[in-house]
Amino acid sequence: MRQTQRKWPKSYPAQGGGRTGRSTRRGPRALAAAVLAGAAVFTLPATAGPAAAAAAPHGPRLAVPVGSWTATVVREGARYDVTLSFGADRSVCLVSPAGASKGRWHRTGPAAFDYGIREYWRDANGTVEGWVDIAQSAKQTGASFAGSGVSTVHAADGTVEATVPVSITAVRTGPPNGAPCA
Repeated sequence: MRQTQRKWPKSYPAQGGGRTGRSTRRGPRALAAAVLAGAAVFTLPATAGPAAAAAAPHGPRLAVPVGSWTATVVREGARYDVTLSFGADRSVCLVSPAGASKGRWHRTGPAAFDYGIREYWRDANGTVEGWVDIAQSAKQTGASFAGSGVSTVHAADGTVEATVPVSITAVRTGPPNGAPCA
């Protein structure tokens, strides 16, 4: 595979969990790509409220990703941890080394769902340097999930710089918390 570490913001760790050596740059490129590669789900209890029921219209035993998750993202050249929060309103919030980014999720089966997130990378002055579109499919097993997908890296002018396969594993940690993306 072609080395793509140079395409990711300096705030993302390099292979083996180390830093790239450019920690002053804060951008959402790499994490968004990694997070979009995976998702998390849990079994909705029968006593869940109306918002949760709306997210699971086919009954209370279907798996939905509503809740917060800690996840490990693996892509070419890097491995790092992120946090995902899936809301009953089908929103998803990703918190990565580059910051917080928003997206949407939808169920694709009894224990499966897809999600997408756009993570912008900005320089120290707030100017957009590029972005990554994360597209992931995930499947639940118990209180965890595994997912995979593709992250598409864009330059500031919209030119596609790279398409990167990403995988993710996650464990549910609690109720949804979309505050970082508000």
